[in-house]
Amino acid sequence: MRSPKRRSGRLKIKKGSMSRIPVRLNVLMGIVILMLVALGWRLVNLQITDSAKYKTEVTSSESSIEKINVQRGLIYDSTGKVLVTNKGSQAITYTKPRTITNKGMYDIANQVGSYLKINDDQQVSTANFAMYYIQSPKRAAKVVEASGTTSAPGTDQYVDDLTDYIANHKSEFTLNDVQLNKVKIFQKMANAYSLSTVYLKENDVSQEEIANIGERQSKMPGVRVGIYYTRDYPGGQDIKSLIGATSTSKSGLPSDSVNELLTKGYARDDIVGTSYLEKQYEDTLKGSKGRVKVTTSKDGQTTEDKIYAGQAGGDLNLTINNKFQEDVEKILRDNIPGGNTTGAYAVVLNPKTGGVYASSGVNRDASTGALTSDALSTVNQANVVGSVVKPATITTGFMNNVITPQNNVLTDQPIKVAGTSPKTSWWNQNGSGNMPLTADKALMMSSNTYVMQVMLKLGGLNYYDGMSLASLPTSVFQTMRDGFSRFGLGVKTGIDLPGEITGLRGKTTREDIGKALDESFGQYDTYTTMQLAQYVATIANGGYRVRPHIVQSITNHNAKNQKTTTTIPTEVMGTVNWNADQRQLIWDGMNEVVHSSSSYATGAGLKDIKPAVSAKTGTAETFTNGQATLTSSLISFVPNSNVALAIVVPGVDQATENVNQKIAKAIYAAYWKDVEHANSADK
Repeated sequence: MRSPKRRSGRLKIKKGSMSRIPVRLNVLMGIVILMLVALGWRLVNLQITDSAKYKTEVTSSESSIEKINVQRGLIYDSTGKVLVTNKGSQAITYTKPRTITNKGMYDIANQVGSYLKINDDQQVSTANFAMYYIQSPKRAAKVVEASGTTSAPGTDQYVDDLTDYIANHKSEFTLNDVQLNKVKIFQKMANAYSLSTVYLKENDVSQEEIANIGERQSKMPGVRVGIYYTRDYPGGQDIKSLIGATSTSKSGLPSDSVNELLTKGYARDDIVGTSYLEKQYEDTLKGSKGRVKVTTSKDGQTTEDKIYAGQAGGDLNLTINNKFQEDVEKILRDNIPGGNTTGAYAVVLNPKTGGVYASSGVNRDASTGALTSDALSTVNQANVVGSVVKPATITTGFMNNVITPQNNVLTDQPIKVAGTSPKTSWWNQNGSGNMPLTADKALMMSSNTYVMQVMLKLGGLNYYDGMSLASLPTSVFQTMRDGFSRFGLGVKTGIDLPGEITGLRGKTTREDIGKALDESFGQYDTYTTMQLAQYVATIANGGYRVRPHIVQSITNHNAKNQKTTTTIPTEVMGTVNWNADQRQLIWDGMNEVVHSSSSYATGAGLKDIKPAVSAKTGTAETFTNGQATLTSSLISFVPNSNVALAIVVPGVDQATENVNQKIAKAIYAAYWKDVEHANSADK
């Protein structure tokens, strides 16, 4: 019997399988060798056969596209008076070529510096000083000897060694004033991006400097005689508090947006709008730069071909009447109270279109009494404003059907909620003056307790003495805010100015439910003066929330200097959605505020204004510098007219709380003189 064979643990390999591996490797190696041969042949062609051709192309000429600045758009007021224009002065510019060495810039800087004196106080950086210094072989040798570097000349390490040594021993290496002037020019060139244009000198360039540079600019690649434009204000610079400012070549692009602007093609020293209208309408005002193709031959001669002449920026035509704007600010300055008053603000607009006739603000330093113009405080400063919100509270009651035009009588009485101090109207603090009021009478008398009861009804409750607010839902805050926002309170107005705020909204937790009483009569959330202006405009025009705007049209110029004007249309952002009866009750109440014979009418100081006005006054209790103060506010309009206004004066004392009416009277007088008279004269 045959014994079984022992099985081997080794893998059995088929014959011929290993023999195919070297064949594959040989094929791959062959392909690699062929590719290396082809690459070598190409390198031979480039370095030997075609070298002369490429050297000729490199040294024959260099072309680049340079950008030429254009005038920024002008700004006019509503009467056609120019508010902002441009003042041009001759300047020396430098456009950095696509390829240039530090030695090349050194040579150009030395040429330019022989004819141009830089008169600014710019500081030369240590790095630029060192880089300029070592471009001279004689000076570089001095640094080599002092530093002891052994790096090969021309290498990056050689440059680093020399510049580092100079940076640490700058006192050992000095230049005279003529040379330092050239260093400043070199620094401006070195700091420029490739193909970007910078100003070497933009102010006080003499005719001799212009002549010397002009006749030699063909031998100074990138250097040219140009124009530097700065903003000019024919009527004075006060308008800048509304229109805003621009950057300068010295200040450079704004640090908070420099990267964004660079990606859009701006140069670092371009003029751009940095605030207000100048910033908001930057894309319109900047225009489009001209483009010139500059070709530099191998012998340094340059030729220019204009590709695009450029296009000046679009002009802004404002709704602002400059004379009226100035008068409103003067009225605020002349009437602002002392003491702890922190400012006075006013907005006057057309309730039908949203066009702003004037937006003025004056900030006051309560410790020194110093006044500062700040027109934009009307959109970026918010205050508690008091009873001016009551028309919105009552309208919210109408919208939610808790009161109606036919059933809106509520008794003015002290509101005594469990655990809190009584809240009352100004004329009924002890309950002796309890009386039933309709909605219009509540507005006329500025009843706090009327609107508090409306708020309770919005939360599903009816008032009774000693009641608890435990069952009042916190959603009542949002119900009121939704109603207020129909008019523009507590939301952005959409005005064409940057930096608008919405104001602060108070907390709405269960622990804060008592603040809902304060919210109903304007003692909780804060609002801007521009929001109040949009609010009163919405009341005046019948219930349409119109976006306020300061630019009424834009005029563009084409290459043939032909003008096209685009008018900014009236934009309705929403509607109150009230019916005629509801609207009429609000109008009646605001009319009675001024014209009622009742001694309780809070706006009687406006009664003698012609044409007759409607209004709602407001007084909010505040604290300023630790002292009890008031915010005096007012909204007003002329029925069936083109004017409405809002006024806020925070930090006043009780003796001056009616300053709102004094200011309103003066503003209306100025309006009929400056605006309506001017409009009539144009017809």
